[in-house]
Amino acid sequence: MFQRIESRRWLAAAGLALSVALFAACGGSAADRSSPANGPAGSDGASSQTNSSDAKSGAMVGAEAGVTAGQRDSSAAPQAAGAPASSGGSLALPSQLDRKMIMVATITLTTEDVAGGFEDVGAIATGAGGFVSSSSFGHKGEKETASVTIRVPVDKFHDTIVRLRELGKVSGEDGSSNDVTEEFTDLESRLRNLKRSEETYLGFLGRANDIGEVMQVQDRINATRAEIEQVQGRINLVQHQTDLATISVHLNPPVVQEEPKPATGDRTPLEVAADSFQASLDVLLGIATVALAVAAFSWWLLPLAAAGWLLGRRQMRAR
Repeated sequence: MFQRIESRRWLAAAGLALSVALFAACGGSAADRSSPANGPAGSDGASSQTNSSDAKSGAMVGAEAGVTAGQRDSSAAPQAAGAPASSGGSLALPSQLDRKMIMVATITLTTEDVAGGFEDVGAIATGAGGFVSSSSFGHKGEKETASVTIRVPVDKFHDTIVRLRELGKVSGEDGSSNDVTEEFTDLESRLRNLKRSEETYLGFLGRANDIGEVMQVQDRINATRAEIEQVQGRINLVQHQTDLATISVHLNPPVVQEEPKPATGDRTPLEVAADSFQASLDVLLGIATVALAVAAFSWWLLPLAAAGWLLGRRQMRAR
C-alpha cells in the first residue's frame, strides 16, 4: 500500500515538471515572435521609408525579370506542348496542322517553246492562288532562256510542282523544307511578355513624381517598344514565308548536237589535192597583201633613196 502511494507521488511530480517545461518553451517562442512587434517605433518608420523609396525601382526590376522569365518559358514552350498530358493518363499527340514550314523548290525544264513556257508558269502560279515574285527572259546566242520565281500557298505546293513538270522535260529538281514552329512559338511568347512589360512601364509613368523618374521610365518604354517592333517584324517575315512556298523555274531550249566532221583518212586524193591548192592560194594572197601593205607604208623612203643615189654618183665622178 505504501509503495503504491509513493509511486503515485513520483508520477504526479514528473507530470508537474513536464508541464512547467512545456510552458516555459511556449513562452520563449511567443516572446521571440513578439519581439519584432515590441521593437522601437523608429525602426518601423525607417523600414517603411525604405520600402516606399524602393517600391518603384523594385517593381521595374520585377518587370524586367518577367520579360527574362517569359523568354525562358517561351523557349521551353515547344517542349511542353509535346509533353504527355497529366490528366486522364492519355498522351497529347502533336498536331501537324499547326506546324510552320518554309517550303522551297527549284526545277529546271527543257522545252522547245521557252516563251510559251514562260507564260504558262505565270498562269499556273495565278491559278494556284499565288503570284510571280520575279522573272527574267533573255537570249543566249540564238537561243531563248527564262527564269521565273513564283510564290504559291503551301497547301498547293505539291500540286504546283506536278503541273510545272508537264511544261517540258525535267532536267533538274531540288526541294527543301525548314520547320520553324519552335522559332515562331518563341517569338509569339516574347511578344506577349514585351507587351505586358510595356503596359507595366506605362503604369509607372503615370505615377512618376519627378522628371528623373519620368526620363528613366520613358527610356525603358522606348527600349521595350524597339524590341516589340523587332520581334513583330520577325514574326511577320516568318508568317509570310510559311504561308507561301517559293518555287524557282528555269526554262532552257534543247541542246542541238553538231554533226562530227569527217576525218582526213575518209577523203579522196582529189579532195586532198583541191584543199592543198586552195591553201597555197591563200598563202600567196597573204604574201601579196603584206607586200602591198609594206609598199604603201614605205612611199616616203623613195625620195631618200633617190637623193642617196644622186649623191653617190657625184662622188664617183669627182674621183
